[in-house]
Amino acid sequence: MKRTGWSLIFGFVLSCFLMSQTADTKDKKDPWEDQLRKYAQVYAAIKEYYPKKFDKQNLFFSSIDGFLRELDPHSYFLDPVSQRSMNEEQQGNYYGIGTRIAKYEDRLTVISTQKGTPAYEMGVRAGDVIISIDGHDIKDLTLNQVMTKLRGASNTYVNLEIVREGIETPISLRIKREEIPLDSISYAVVHPEDSRIGYINIRTFGSTTAKEFKEKTDELIKKHNIKAMIIDLRGNAGGSLYAAVDIADFFLPSGTVIVSIKGRQLKQNFIARKDNQYEGMPAAVLINRGTASASEIVASALQDHKKAIIIGTRSWGKGLVQTVHKLALSSSLALTTAKYYTPANNCLQRDYRKQDDYLSILYYKDYDNDQTIKGGVTPDIYEEGETIPAMLVKFISNGVFFKFAREQITSNLEIKENFSADDTIIEKFKTFLKVNNITYNPEEFKKDIKNVRSEIEREVLNNKFSTEKGMMVLLKSDPVAHKAVDQLRLELKKQAEEKGADNGKRH
Repeated sequence: MKRTGWSLIFGFVLSCFLMSQTADTKDKKDPWEDQLRKYAQVYAAIKEYYPKKFDKQNLFFSSIDGFLRELDPHSYFLDPVSQRSMNEEQQGNYYGIGTRIAKYEDRLTVISTQKGTPAYEMGVRAGDVIISIDGHDIKDLTLNQVMTKLRGASNTYVNLEIVREGIETPISLRIKREEIPLDSISYAVVHPEDSRIGYINIRTFGSTTAKEFKEKTDELIKKHNIKAMIIDLRGNAGGSLYAAVDIADFFLPSGTVIVSIKGRQLKQNFIARKDNQYEGMPAAVLINRGTASASEIVASALQDHKKAIIIGTRSWGKGLVQTVHKLALSSSLALTTAKYYTPANNCLQRDYRKQDDYLSILYYKDYDNDQTIKGGVTPDIYEEGETIPAMLVKFISNGVFFKFAREQITSNLEIKENFSADDTIIEKFKTFLKVNNITYNPEEFKKDIKNVRSEIEREVLNNKFSTEKGMMVLLKSDPVAHKAVDQLRLELKKQAEEKGADNGKRH
């Protein structure tokens, strides 16, 4: 940002604070004015005497972050890059080339390309390694920096150099950026244990979430005749309030309270508006400590109205409402203005007065059972997800399973949709580890063999067919999803018995 631009945003924020206090301080000396004068003096001193050059924009932005942290953990400042990222999530699209990438050590690997996107049309495929973007070596760039370089304005171009196995020289590509849909539904499949039960994973809540959910659910009903639904909100940190209300509305009769917001100036009840959707479909909602905000609104609404059974571990407890105020030069202030309350009038927000304790709740092992902590959603059935063993974490983070899967696919091995990592595949995997000098503990390997098989199967099916096929493997070994299937089977049995009894009465 240029010097004049930085001065504009500094002056804009400064004047906003001064003006906001004017009405209450007509006859008094304004304490805000005193404090902001001190702030300006500190900046002037840094500018005049600090011996090294510094980034004025970063200094100012970090100071905003500092005083927002004194308010609460969820008020935050969005610089232009963060603003664009939030807009993309909310709107459900961005401008780019359509690749899913991961950085394994210093290698930027393409995990998959979205069909119909510019990257796919130009021949970019899973397993390709990007070595430069617009002439810049990517070794020292973070994944976020890489994504920023790949994205840009519509109809602009990005130049890539790609290394592909079996080709000696790098491939140079010039790819035009286009609008790429950013789906909020990660997976929508029939559960492998019971064809009557659908499974939908919602990654985030944005403007397209309700539309995606309805399309996916209707497709599962039409093609597979599902009778019940698992909604997976684990790790979903939230997003749009309106999207959450729309998802809850699918399962609740019109006139039902979904959530209330209460603040100094904001007070509103959000009510279900539509009928004849999925109100009669048994549902289970999966949550964990990564489930927050909009996700908690959905879970608590369906729980309080007894429209779904909640399974997993206690949710995060984020019930503060942020209102986004647009500032100069493509930046914004997301300021807490109210709190979320469930239909049973419980506030979703946890106590955040001790912010270190608040932010470290993921590591508090007794969180699920500590009744002194208010906030969040407590599951109807407690079920912990499977912990990933340390050896597998190492393999996954280094792309070991991905690379092995690519090797199998490019070999002469015939791979079908019922692919299984049998003993022959396991021996091949051990040979792969040895050839690539990847060390592991044989005892740990033997102990975790079930997980090793699952990860190999998942990556092979991901790469050969689709991410949905890979997800089916994970569902088979997911204890929380297993519990949901058990509960939904009971609900379906109960529905069938009630229907049978009702038919008997009519006869």
